[in-house]
Formats: sequence, structure tokens, C-alpha cells
Amino acid sequence: MNKSYAFLCKYSNIKYACLANFKKNKIFYIICLILCLIGLFTGIFVAFKSGITVSTLNDYNLYYYTSLDLASFGLFFTRLLSYACFLIILSICSLNVFLVPIGIVLIAYRTYLAGFNCCILISLFGVSGAITSIIIIFPFQLIITFLLILYFALMINRAEQKKKFGYCLIKFWKTYLIFFAILTIVNLLETILLIVLNAGTIFVL
Repeated sequence: MNKSYAFLCKYSNIKYACLANFKKNKIFYIICLILCLIGLFTGIFVAFKSGITVSTLNDYNLYYYTSLDLASFGLFFTRLLSYACFLIILSICSLNVFLVPIGIVLIAYRTYLAGFNCCILISLFGVSGAITSIIIIFPFQLIITFLLILYFALMINRAEQKKKFGYCLIKFWKTYLIFFAILTIVNLLETILLIVLNAGTIFVL
């Protein structure tokens, strides 16, 4: 009974914290959502209008997709380094109100790349590329975008509280390491799925 009560209390605390976070950052989340949607649709539009072929690809990640060289973890470590740097950049952008728009635009730019990359895969591999994009790349990029927005909101809240009270319960390194660990897990799962079920594999099947 005590364990059940403790679980309910913990669940209630988490639920309250999530609701409080959303209420406090509602406008921020709405702005991020709008800009991310604009970025996504812009990436899709540009990809279809560009008429890119394998010979004209210059995006590093797409090099792996199109060459079917996914049976390695090189891409995993590349993305991992990218996430580590991105979290640092968002942390810096959270320190000043004039830098916050830059962080939001950078997150939106990631959705632009997601839309662009998915469309290129579809253009190059047809149905197999569409399946890879829909069941692997797009869902994982949505999760990563959500995590980055949430992290940025927490860092902004931390900066505001530090400025106001000189102290904040949100610890930078603890928050950074938690989000980096989650992104690492998400990245690992995406990489494994891309290795097992990439566009070339689906095409063969």
C-alpha cells in the first residue's frame, strides 16, 4: 500500500511538473512549433524543386544513405558529436534574451534538414525510401526535435531564475548529461534501425 501511494505521489509530481512547464513556456512552445513546421515544409519544397541526384548530393548524412554505407556506426558517432555541440549552443543561446531567437531558428533548421533529407530519399529510392523515411527517420527526428525544444526551454528558465534570484534548482551539467544520454539512446536506436532496415535493404526485400 505504501509503495502504491509513493508511486501515485511520484506520478502526480511528474504530471504537475510537466503541466507547470507547459503553462510557463506555452508561448515559447507555440513559436517553436510554428517555426519547425515552416522549416519542415520548406525543406520538403526545396527538395522537390532542387532536382537533386546522387551525383549532386553534398549533404554528409545523405552520402551514407545513398551509398548504402549504413552497416557501420560512423554515422552514429557523427550525430552524437553533433547533438553534444548542439546542446552546448542552445545552452549559450539561453543566457541572453537576444540570443534565444537564434536557438529557435537553429532548431527549426533541423526540421528543414529532416524534411529535405526525407524527400531526397523518397526521390532516390521511391517506395523503399518513403518507408525508411516514414517509419525511421521522420519519427526519430520528431523525438529529437521535441527533446531539443524541451532542453532549450529548461535552459531559458534556468537563466531567468539565476538572473532573478541568483540560484536555480535546474542544474546545468545534470540537465545536459540527462538530455545527452537520452539523445544517445535515441540515436543508437535510429542507427540500428537504419542499419537493419535502410532504403537499400527494403528495396532488395
